[in-house]
Amino acid sequence: MKLALTALLPAFAAAVSSPPSVTIDAGAVQGGRCEDGQNAVFYKAIPFAEPPVNELRFEPPKAYKKQYSQGKLDATTSAPTCIQFSDDFTEQKLNTSALSSEDCLYLDIWAPSSATKDSKLPVKVWVYGGSQTEGSISDPLYDGCNTADAGSILVSVNYRLGPLGFMALETAGIYGNQGIQDLILGLEWVRDNIAAFGGDPKKVLLFGQSAGAENVYIIGSLPQAPSLINGIIAESGGGRVVSSNSTQQKMGASFARTLKCSSSDKSCLQSKTVSDFYAAYPADDFLTQGIGYYGGGSLSILSKGTHNFYPYVDGNVIAEDPYNRGVQVPTVFGSNSNEAIVYTLQWASQSSQIPTTSIYKDFLRHNFGNAAPLVGKAYLPSLFESEAKAIFAASSEFAQIGYNTTALEVLLAMTQVITDSTYRCPAWYGAAQATRKNIPTWTYEFSHSPTCAWLYTMDGTDVSFFGGAHTAEIPFVFGNLDNSYLPNGTCNSTAAEWHLGSQMMDLWTAMAENGEPSTQDIKWPRFQTHGKNLSTPGLIFENSTVSGTIDYTGCDLWIQVNAMLSASNTTASGTPTTVTSGPTSSPSSTQFNGATTLLSKTEGYLALSVLLMGLIAL
Repeated sequence: MKLALTALLPAFAAAVSSPPSVTIDAGAVQGGRCEDGQNAVFYKAIPFAEPPVNELRFEPPKAYKKQYSQGKLDATTSAPTCIQFSDDFTEQKLNTSALSSEDCLYLDIWAPSSATKDSKLPVKVWVYGGSQTEGSISDPLYDGCNTADAGSILVSVNYRLGPLGFMALETAGIYGNQGIQDLILGLEWVRDNIAAFGGDPKKVLLFGQSAGAENVYIIGSLPQAPSLINGIIAESGGGRVVSSNSTQQKMGASFARTLKCSSSDKSCLQSKTVSDFYAAYPADDFLTQGIGYYGGGSLSILSKGTHNFYPYVDGNVIAEDPYNRGVQVPTVFGSNSNEAIVYTLQWASQSSQIPTTSIYKDFLRHNFGNAAPLVGKAYLPSLFESEAKAIFAASSEFAQIGYNTTALEVLLAMTQVITDSTYRCPAWYGAAQATRKNIPTWTYEFSHSPTCAWLYTMDGTDVSFFGGAHTAEIPFVFGNLDNSYLPNGTCNSTAAEWHLGSQMMDLWTAMAENGEPSTQDIKWPRFQTHGKNLSTPGLIFENSTVSGTIDYTGCDLWIQVNAMLSASNTTASGTPTTVTSGPTSSPSSTQFNGATTLLSKTEGYLALSVLLMGLIAL
């Protein structure tokens, strides 16, 4: 018997060391094995669409239907990133050979090593964020080895960005929303092919973060959503209105002029090089005009301008604003407790100004107009006194740049205004709207302050006081908690953080498996509203996962802000601005648009909302 087992060992070793291979209609897909002890395999850079170049630039994606060369695809090398339109995105961030290219419509798959075509495992499809201007499936933060090792299939889909992914100019036959259509085609590819990799096409979760969450929210509202996905999770980006047709058409016409093309000449626009686009993007008048503080004043934290190329209601791909229509599948809406700290700290580190009460008043006035006193009263800097003192006691960074307690109180007040208006309260609205339509809905708040800096831009930064900052949950959702920042950092998370990450991975997988994010150990209570009480049961991810109460108190403030801004805009223009044509009441008998929502169609105060609609540092 011992001799027989010994004889089998070479064959067993060969089977384990041989590259994984899966056969689909296009041919054999040959992948690789995860190298850090995970029982997982990967298949990278699988084409799902024809390269969107030349005459296919600006067009809806065309499904890839060719046979692989010599019947097989080497799926071991990272895909090219789509063309990036952000100074923040660098090859340093990826630390891979994945250079940018218009030929970028590829997807990556990770699976357990034991997966077969009969496994029928739950599938999680990831949509990266990045303001609709940057992001890539090749970012090491999104590596799927750990989540596949935990027993699910992970798919990550590239989509076009910036003007190549969202430019609309109907006079030239360019209809926009190309990036959304890329994601839809990617989901159709998953539906048709994922079984070969061990996945169940009937158990597909679509999840994304920030701008990615916005795209997930949009797709989750479409009529075809139930045929493609089992549910969605919108991490810090659900519940917000999309851009208007008129804004996107103006932007397209302006960009064509900057490229020295007629607004009716698609061929001219298709003939321009990527270098031409890079030169035109920061030079375009419409993109760079300043409206409000964020558009060019002293608090220009994140962008040179206030407009950008975004998804919009085109009457075709997005027939109705998801803010009005609502999601059509079970949904988790989530936000982090201190989202905007990454933005306000960026301003603090780059600005020579120390925040004062005068600056705070200007911040409110330029972004909220005659509603500024209402917002200012609700977000008095003095309310943040104890938090400011605690940060000063724990960290010397602010004292080193000349801050006192009052300055930090102002910074924290600004942080909370942006967090609530752009992330927390839109999540509440999206959940309330879905619940009213009897769509199963859950919410969470991520409030843990990670041990390790998780973004390369945070290198050397003390993150101990960040709390639940924007993007902080991502390493936990993917289980990528060591070697931070990835891929070659030296900071490792604690055992408690690994446990938290394991719980979050399992809950996300359960959402794919069952259309409900509960596990044997953790029951996730559904979202509820009780009249004017805006608190609801939900999960709180802090030092551990707990079922508790998520307090959305104050979100009704933004209803009043919306009404005031709409009235102000009507007075200024003589024409009423329709903020939404959707439902006039939520379960609490009120209507909420959120600052991102309510301001994006109020031109006089466009800056905060449009700029922050999909902005993230990742």
